[in-house]
Amino acid sequence: MSDPQHRSGPRAPFWESMVGMLTAIAGLVTAIVGVAAFVYQVGGFGAADGPQGAAAPSAAPSSAGPVGVPTTPTDAGSVQGAGAGPHELLFNNNGADLDADPPTVATGPDPSIDIYDSGNSIRSYPVWSGLAKWDRSGTPQRQDCLSLLSSFATTDSTYVKGSRYCVRTRGDLHVAFVEFVEPMSGGWKIRVTVWPGTAS
Repeated sequence: MSDPQHRSGPRAPFWESMVGMLTAIAGLVTAIVGVAAFVYQVGGFGAADGPQGAAAPSAAPSSAGPVGVPTTPTDAGSVQGAGAGPHELLFNNNGADLDADPPTVATGPDPSIDIYDSGNSIRSYPVWSGLAKWDRSGTPQRQDCLSLLSSFATTDSTYVKGSRYCVRTRGDLHVAFVEFVEPMSGGWKIRVTVWPGTAS
């Protein structure tokens, strides 16, 4: 009885078979795509406004506060800079949401508020968020408010015209500087500047 291998004849080399040819073609296509991607990245083709495809920074949109006072456009992502704002809005017992962009005044019960008026007293909400009165001269920056809040935070404080506070929002999402400008119909006009908090 003859050997089955001799009956089928010698086996063709792998690269001459159909599977071998397809494998070689797939490898060649992969290599060409890899080289093209490398040339595209190194050559800077399609780069957006700068090296390595860095996009130009965009400023936060300007918007008016609820009392119709125009706000100054700023970069909301500025950590040590001027912050977002200042925004002018109504402060009353409905409260204000300082995490909103821009900060907004609640029109009724709203669990997202950060501060509210409890009868000529600014109160943080929830109570563990915290606020601290700014008694120093000048206007604080983000780090100034963070330092003050880490040392002298409270949950409420009596305010008058000109009172100024650093405020920490819930979860440390933002830190804000709040100035009491003047009484107005339905409450007080406040001026608010906001920076990213330690959790941002």
